[in-house]
Amino acid sequence: MPLQTCELNGDPGYRYGSNGKCYTYKAGDEEGRKQAKRKSIIQGTVIAQNTGEKLHLEKADYEDLLDDETLIKIDQEDMIKDDNRNMLFGWGYVAKDIEGKQIYDHSGEFIKEEDFEDLELATYAYALAFREADTQHDCIAKGYLIESMVFTKEKVEAMRKSGHLKGDVSQGIWLGFYFPNDDDYNEIKKMKHPMFSLYGKATKEVIEE
Repeated sequence: MPLQTCELNGDPGYRYGSNGKCYTYKAGDEEGRKQAKRKSIIQGTVIAQNTGEKLHLEKADYEDLLDDETLIKIDQEDMIKDDNRNMLFGWGYVAKDIEGKQIYDHSGEFIKEEDFEDLELATYAYALAFREADTQHDCIAKGYLIESMVFTKEKVEAMRKSGHLKGDVSQGIWLGFYFPNDDDYNEIKKMKHPMFSLYGKATKEVIEE
């Protein structure tokens, strides 16, 4: 596999290719192991970008990093496609719609209004530290964040008071991505129902009806 195991100072790790930096973790630390593997994949992405070479990864290199329980999906019937510039825009997540109705995701889960700030902060952290997008959760960077807006009740109210907004806006996250490679963008265009899907961790709470 292009992704290789390695060892440094007695600790196991991963690296991209035979000459890449060895990212280590403590034996038995499963989350540390996954973080080390993610770093080595990012390392491979950087190497490929700097050298102009194609990133070589196999499914076995990243399939153990995928966890369906951490995926939040929302249909993107209104996704905006700019085919001339390989750009996609749409709602990354909607907590409440324009009428204030609670939105449930594909897993039947939802974010309570009092917890929306957690998703807001996570979105800011993503924009500051990551800014990349893959396709089909293959952990290979192909797209790059070019637009991000978190619509909160406070921001919407401020827009209305300033006179720059009429009506209301859903409480959610609006995103835009640029895919420089035509093949990657065309792969997305071929999807029957393309949608944004957020990858991360959350603490779940069972709500009794």
